[in-house]
Amino acid sequence: MNQYKKTFSNRHVLLPVIHVISKDQALKNASIAREAGCEGIFLINHGMPFTNLLEIHHAVFTEFSDWWIGVNCLDLTPKDVFHKITNEVAGVWVDNAMIDEQRENQPEAESIQSARIESGWKGLYFGGVAFKYQRPVQDLDRAARLAVKYMDVVTTSGPGTGQAAFRGKILAMKKVLGDFPLAIASGIRPANIYDYMDVADCFLVATGISISFTELDSNLLKRLVRAIRSYSDNAFPITGRNMPQKGKRINSVCFVCEWNEGRSIHLELSTRRKLMVKGGHISICSAGFRQGRNINPLRKEFLLKRGVPLEEIEDHKPTIFGKEHTQADLILVAELPMKARLLAAWPELQGKVMTVRGFIQGFSPENEPLSLADAHIEDAGGHSNEEKIALYIELEKLAEQIASRILELNLH
Repeated sequence: MNQYKKTFSNRHVLLPVIHVISKDQALKNASIAREAGCEGIFLINHGMPFTNLLEIHHAVFTEFSDWWIGVNCLDLTPKDVFHKITNEVAGVWVDNAMIDEQRENQPEAESIQSARIESGWKGLYFGGVAFKYQRPVQDLDRAARLAVKYMDVVTTSGPGTGQAAFRGKILAMKKVLGDFPLAIASGIRPANIYDYMDVADCFLVATGISISFTELDSNLLKRLVRAIRSYSDNAFPITGRNMPQKGKRINSVCFVCEWNEGRSIHLELSTRRKLMVKGGHISICSAGFRQGRNINPLRKEFLLKRGVPLEEIEDHKPTIFGKEHTQADLILVAELPMKARLLAAWPELQGKVMTVRGFIQGFSPENEPLSLADAHIEDAGGHSNEEKIALYIELEKLAEQIASRILELNLH
């Protein structure tokens, strides 16, 4: 049995990340996490020497000696960290575990592994793979497959601090890893946790549960704990060998338009909100053929009035459709020619791509007898504000129909 599963009995594990600036601050935030019912915490240093971080870790360990407390020493190499810690440190997290999917052998990962063995340290190693601000990974499947040999928990992230990981990326890694533990270390918050519960085991969280860079928010943290604990084991089986297949339950949807700044992101945000209100927990994302700009102020104000959280609107970054988006169970496009463009570029998407209007009218990807005009969703660009609002209202109606259709299909 993997050491991670011997350490944690819960199916999903939440480890708040505390950005340490002092002993008192670390103890205060550790108490918040402990009282919320978290399985443990990670302490991380920003600008503080690792020696100070480890001293503070000792103080927190002394206060909570029966609790899991790990560290991320940003000023140490992965190899060096194992020679600096004691077995009081329950876990080590590094941003870059030095897995190189472009090589047959893994000399740097082997060197880290040797240092760990020589140190005699007994804790859990969370190794960063395809992690933010590191070298871009060219072959995600191979990187994940290689990583299993060198760490206890494969740990990945979104593109930046506080930014959610693409579900398609996490899904692809979990398909390779199977039952081996996978952790996500950025962008997790109460509003999006259900996007990842079926494809991840562990969540390292800071921004989504904090009131500032150094202070956890007790209320947000408790909300996240409740969301994780209330997750139904029967809703989404967590295994890389039991992923959604054609004709099965729709667990994930990707909306696509030209720029990912208008129609597709509007449908993503509104459909997600409507599904949550109806009790449906489906992963929703969006992308474009080209990279656009952020959501305009008029649309932002419109979405806020309809209950879309400000943090979700502001978190959106226009994205170009890529491999991670192909993992969605259903891909809905704003115009009929977009379907042809996607299938030309990604032939393997046959049977998964259709227009929004075709979907809500009950057609299938293989049989969608709509004209260009009937399938078309008008772009608001170039219209007056009054016309834009009318188009936004039309998108809201579509989002409602999409949410209802998904729930209807998932009942059968």
